[in-house]
Amino acid sequence: MRELKEKDIQKQVMDWLEWRGHLVVKINNVGIRKENGSFIPPRQRGISDLLVCEKKTGRFCAIEVKRANGQLTIWQQNFLKDVEQRGGRAIVVRSLNDAINNFKF
Repeated sequence: MRELKEKDIQKQVMDWLEWRGHLVVKINNVGIRKENGSFIPPRQRGISDLLVCEKKTGRFCAIEVKRANGQLTIWQQNFLKDVEQRGGRAIVVRSLNDAINNFKF
């Protein structure tokens, strides 16, 4: 059985969260390549792939999606810590089952 791509895991997790009634925002945190070849980096690095507003409480959750062997960057680690320090939930998932087991408020 082939390993799912990160985008496929993201879609599964998003579909499940939306099915449960949560607001889900997918973040594409990339910079901008200008016509002259220069690059404008994103304003904030490391923002999680999915930002979720829980349907009943409105609590905030940041979800970083990684493949089985994917590693968090230092910026991703820092963003997740920042979310937790401010009272939000921050989780890393590597499969839909990870999301089901760890997305609890």
